[in-house]
Amino acid sequence: MAARRVNAIRHGLKRALTLRDAALIGIGGAIGSGILFAAAGGTAYAGPAVIVSWIIAAIMIAFITVPYAEIASMVPKGGISARIGYYVYGSYGGFLSGWALFLWSAIIPAIEGVAVAQYASYWIPSLYHVVGGIGLLTPLGVIVAIIITIFFAILNLMGVSKFGRFNSWLTYLKIAAVILFIVLVPLFLFHSSNFTSTGFVPYGWAGVLIAIPATGILFSFGGYRQVADMAGEMKNPKKNVPLAIGTTLLVQSVFYVLMAIVIVGAVSWSALGVAPGTWSSVSALSSPLADLMHVGAGTVSAFAASALGALVVLALLFAIFSPFGTFGVYLTGAARIIFGFSKENAFPRIFSKVNRDGVPVWSLALAAVLAVVFIIPLPSWYSLVDFVVVAAVVNFALVSASLPALRRLYPEIKRPFRIPYVNAWSLVAFVMSTLLIYWATYPTTLYALGATLIGSVFYIYQANRSGWRNLGLKHSVWIPLFVIGLIGLSYAGGSGTGGVGLVQFPYDMVAVAAYAVVFWGIAQFTAPRRQIYGSGQLLAEESLTST
Repeated sequence: MAARRVNAIRHGLKRALTLRDAALIGIGGAIGSGILFAAAGGTAYAGPAVIVSWIIAAIMIAFITVPYAEIASMVPKGGISARIGYYVYGSYGGFLSGWALFLWSAIIPAIEGVAVAQYASYWIPSLYHVVGGIGLLTPLGVIVAIIITIFFAILNLMGVSKFGRFNSWLTYLKIAAVILFIVLVPLFLFHSSNFTSTGFVPYGWAGVLIAIPATGILFSFGGYRQVADMAGEMKNPKKNVPLAIGTTLLVQSVFYVLMAIVIVGAVSWSALGVAPGTWSSVSALSSPLADLMHVGAGTVSAFAASALGALVVLALLFAIFSPFGTFGVYLTGAARIIFGFSKENAFPRIFSKVNRDGVPVWSLALAAVLAVVFIIPLPSWYSLVDFVVVAAVVNFALVSASLPALRRLYPEIKRPFRIPYVNAWSLVAFVMSTLLIYWATYPTTLYALGATLIGSVFYIYQANRSGWRNLGLKHSVWIPLFVIGLIGLSYAGGSGTGGVGLVQFPYDMVAVAAYAVVFWGIAQFTAPRRQIYGSGQLLAEESLTST
């Protein structure tokens, strides 16, 4: 019995996260650099209608996210988002789906590290500088980002429960700061004319849609994904996973929309020294909320100016510790995706080993190394946000399309949370995911979708390791065809989305939606009629332990 317990400690994740911990991990992952950068950056495409961009994004993400709630509560395993495709598409389709998510998880910690250094440079200018109009970390900034990476790696090594407690307190601080900004800034600095004087939708509705993936809005909604991938470490996951995901979505959606209203209303054109309606100047601010309050303080009363001065300091501190906490959440999530990939034989087995505290130590080490690798050459916050968004949305699309087949193949598995009208939901979520990829604009779609296709080369390792069995090519060959065709559509699309203009807005949107419907039908037609992997393998407990 004792030997059995030791084996569990050595090889299993620990179920140590409560519902509160999990929800705060999701919210902590959501309230990061995006709540400031994306709210301002989106105005370059949408103007005041960036508020509508946030609302549309929230609705679309709700549709796309719900399948993860069903799947993660049904099969609460570490890194399940990167693994579920194996049980529907076979090893090739499963690998491509997980590979897309792996790209996302590997790069996001670097993005948050850049955000920390960029805001900290307000006090320590030597951390960050601008070269040729592009913000770059200095060597000192890189060192600081590496130190942050090491800090969170060490914190993770202490166990998920300790990380959960640390993240909970940090997230409470972030929530309190956001509420203060939403309530207090409009009291001292708010120009309602900003919403109408130069037009609510100054750049057209195409800009409202493009702003969603291209400026970090969609990126900012990624917190719920960490909840799904840490389902293997949650207490009572069948109940708590859907609740934590739903709580994360609700809180972040409300905060993002209200913060967008605050930032649009805080713009003082005269203080910025630009003509009214020059939203590109707002999107170019290095510290959006702090900068708007700082310049706006000169246009208000002495009392309001002093209050804004205090809020500027709080905004700069918030802009440092907010992505700081998000960095830790995504580093933790990336380690679980690598762990899950290893469990499916996509990575060497060493990455599925855990220490006595239930931490996948080698997966964590690889995630930390990847974060550093991407931090060093990363040019700016905006430069890779839309890239990682496209990679993640490929996973969103494939998971959405897999849901009907998953229901049909594994009807005997209990589903504490079930999506109503699963076929219709799956279709709508797949179409929405495809549109989000298209809106990311060409050539970003070329780079990100191309990086997804490159996964086919890396897949050779897994195929060879598994003796070329369970490839599932007839069930998944549509995936690379779908990706290649989407690159072609993006290239031929409207000029607003970076294409050559063969099909202009709004007809390009109709064409992309129709394309998605066709491929969703192909995905259902080619889906397996019997299990590729048995229910026992899907439900295997992986030596989980509780605390």
